[in-house]
Parts: sequence; structure tokens; C-alpha cells
Amino acid sequence: MLSDNDIEAASAQLAQYRKNDPLPDILEKYAALIEDYKRLKSDYEEERESREKYKQLAKGQERDPFVIVLVDGDGYVFDDNLISQRGEGGTTAAQLLCSLIKANLRRKGLEHCQIKLRVYANVHGLSKALAKTGVVGAESRSLASFIAGFNRSHGLADFVDAGELKENADFKLRALLRLYAENPQCKHIFFAACHDVGYISELTPYKDNSTKFTLVDSPCIKFHDEFRKLGMGIELFGVFRSTPLHHAVAANRRAGDTVGVSRDLSITSWRKQDSIPSSQKSPVKEVSSLCRFFQLGNCRWGDTCKFLHPAGNSKVADVTQTGTSVEDETSENSRPPLDDFRALPEAEDVPKGWVPVNQNLFRLDPYLTAANREVPAALWTRITKRAICNSFQLYGYCQAGSSCEFDHSPLEDKYMPALWALARSQPCSKRGECRNEHCTKGHICQNLSCRRRGGKVHCKIPYVSHIEDLSLWKYTPARDNTDQNRSSSPTSNASRDTANDPSSTVQ
Repeated sequence: MLSDNDIEAASAQLAQYRKNDPLPDILEKYAALIEDYKRLKSDYEEERESREKYKQLAKGQERDPFVIVLVDGDGYVFDDNLISQRGEGGTTAAQLLCSLIKANLRRKGLEHCQIKLRVYANVHGLSKALAKTGVVGAESRSLASFIAGFNRSHGLADFVDAGELKENADFKLRALLRLYAENPQCKHIFFAACHDVGYISELTPYKDNSTKFTLVDSPCIKFHDEFRKLGMGIELFGVFRSTPLHHAVAANRRAGDTVGVSRDLSITSWRKQDSIPSSQKSPVKEVSSLCRFFQLGNCRWGDTCKFLHPAGNSKVADVTQTGTSVEDETSENSRPPLDDFRALPEAEDVPKGWVPVNQNLFRLDPYLTAANREVPAALWTRITKRAICNSFQLYGYCQAGSSCEFDHSPLEDKYMPALWALARSQPCSKRGECRNEHCTKGHICQNLSCRRRGGKVHCKIPYVSHIEDLSLWKYTPARDNTDQNRSSSPTSNASRDTANDPSSTVQ
């Protein structure tokens, strides 16, 4: 049996062992680690769930992107030619506006977006004002058929009667502007209400996001300078009147049934009087087109020319000792940049019965992609054997019929884009004044290697056509008559000329 001393020593040894044993500390730390792991796992699950919700939300925001066109219809009045066609004109107005917006969206990389049109106006008051010009009848709501045609053009076009109270349209537009400005699915806003400075306060908070907005200008309104200070893009769409409605009414009263056509940019809309005191208003001055001959350096009218001579255009074509203009040395600033070709409308966007024009009313051609400009060898082989009839192949009709000297045999669809490029390489005799819907010839140059743009390829398109603005302004009614067809010679084939001169065909 152990003595008392042995028992005391064993007890002390056991206490010392327990004191030095790390296992309890390990177990305690392990228990704490498990608790931390449980808490972190819970946080991770919450974070993963939140991230999935964010992904779904972001995916929803990218689904069905659209752009919105907000129009104050009391100030931005559609063109008389469209309104006078009643229901059909309303449908055409919506289609033309959509075509112009599509061309603009391509330059912004937003061609995948749907287009929503929202027009708000006092229909009763607007009908009454238009009746005074003779465009519509004297009925209280004579615009009803035009509006119905506009609304049925496609599902996202709405022309809404805002009522007869003065600020009803403003109230609707302000609310929609705030709604769509914060909507991530809305990728761009075209705002056509820049005749009213009251909208400045609504647009100012979005100055830092100015790329989302485009302000729409028009000859029918006074575009206030305050809007320019916002730093937002400004576009001019040609579907609206070329004169203020109030001015047209006054001109109609002076000239009987004749509606005035001169531009008076100091007058706003019929609904709202300009808030600027008359003592501060700038005098009315006519707006003219740029003088093309001044841009070439050979305008013989000088300061008496009725067209504009911009002061900034100091670099013009050099003139030789014989007085001949040297076009090759013209400043690059007078030529459209190559990426401006994308400002041209797509062929499928051009409405039937209309032709695209720029702000100078110069005829534009549909955009030709780089791939379309390449002419396959098989097509060249066929052209060299017998010239192809452009009119028949491109439009399915030839004025000469069976007596045509050019080839009418079927052409594969894959060669059509190249044939368009060949046809467009030959200049139209009417140049920018051509309004023939079925004209196959070129009115502007889309040749990337054109000698007049610094390349080495000879170009038959007139030089003046190279300095035209390629931005689509509007569509104007086509005039497809036999006299013009005969003068532009639909049976004289572009392919025959270009086959003899291969350097002029690579467009």
C-alpha cells in the first residue's frame, strides 16, 4: 500500500500533467473553429444567393432593350404632306421616323434595340391650328385619321391625345422622361421638345449621363440655346414641318390658300408663345444651304452669293495658273470621314416610294458593306461576255423589254450585292437632284480607295458628290417617271463601262 507521501506525489504529478496537457485547448479551439465555419458558410450562402439574384436582375435588364422617342406634338408638327394623306400619311410618318432612328442607332451601336414612339399633343387645338393652313378639314378632331394610321403602323408607336389643358403634354413628357432615364432597359432617349426651356430643369440632372440622350432639332421650332449647354447630342430629323406652324397660319392669312414656306426660326409653336422679350429676339434670317462652289474655291458670285460661305472653310481647292481646280489637293476636312458611310441608310430601311436625302436635299444611296463591294471573278467573266442589264436584274423591270441589248438571263442572288456596287460606281446624270426610286446609278461615292479620298482608284462620281454630308436627314417622295429613266439610261449598263475600266469598279 502506498504511503501518504507517495499518494501526495502522485496527486501532484497528475495535476502537473493536466496542466501541461494541450488537448483541452485544442478541443476548445476546434469547437470555436466549427462555429466560425458555420457562420462563414451561412454568409457564403447568402452572398451566393444575392449574386444569383443580381445575375438574374442584370439578365433581365439586358433582355428586350429599347430606345424611346418622346415628341411634344404641339411643337414638333409632322410635315404637311404626311398629314394631308390622313390615315396613310400617319402610317408613313411613323415608318419614316423609325427609319431615321434606325440609321442613327447604327452609328451608336444600338441597332439591336426596339424603337418606341410616344407623341403627346392637344389634338383638338392642333387640328384647329392645322385647319387654318388648309392641310386638314375644319372638324374638331380632323387629325383623328392621321393619328389612327400612326398608331397602327406598329405596336410600339403611340400618338396620344393629352387633352386640351395647356400643360397636359408637358406633364406626360416630364413623367416619361424621368421614368425612362432611370430604366436600365432603355438604352437611349430621343427628346423632341426643345422649343420649351421648361424641360431644362428635367434634363439637367442627367448631364453626367449625356450619352444616353439625343435632343431633336427641327426647322418648325426655335431650338433654345440653353439645351446646347447640356452637352447632349443634337440631331435634325426631316419628318417634321419645314416652317413653324404659327408662321404658316399667318402666311396663309396673307396669301389665301398658299401656305408660307420660308423658315422663321424665331417663332415657336402655336401652343406656347416665346417667353423671350421681343427686344431680345434676334432678327429673322433665312437659312441657306452651303455653297458647293465655295467649298471648291471657285464661286463666281462672291459675297453676293445666296448660299452660305462658311468662314471656317479656309482650305479649299488649289487653283492652277490656268484657273483649273486641282481636286486632288483639296483639304481632307471637306471630305466625309470613311466611317460616315455608316450614316447612310440600309436598303431595307428605305420606305417604298421614297428616296433618302441629306440636309441639302442631296440624294443619298443605301449603304454598301465592304463585302458587297468585292466583285466575284465569276461575275466578271459573265460581264465580259455580255453586259448585264442593271434595271432588269436589280428591279425586275426593263423599259426596253425584249429589245434590250443587254443580258436579261437569270443571275444568282449571291451576285446581287456586287452588281449593286458596280451599278453605283457609275454616276447618275441627275446627281443629287435625282428622285427616281428605281435609279440604279450612283449619287454619292462609297469607294474606300477613291482617288479623291487619298486612294489610287479612279472614280467617275463627280467631285461635288464627294463633299456632301452623308447623314440621312429625311426621306422625300420619289418621282419615278419615264423621262428621268430615259435620261439616266436604265439600259446603258454600269457593268459594261466598269468591265472596260476595272479600276473604277472596286467599291
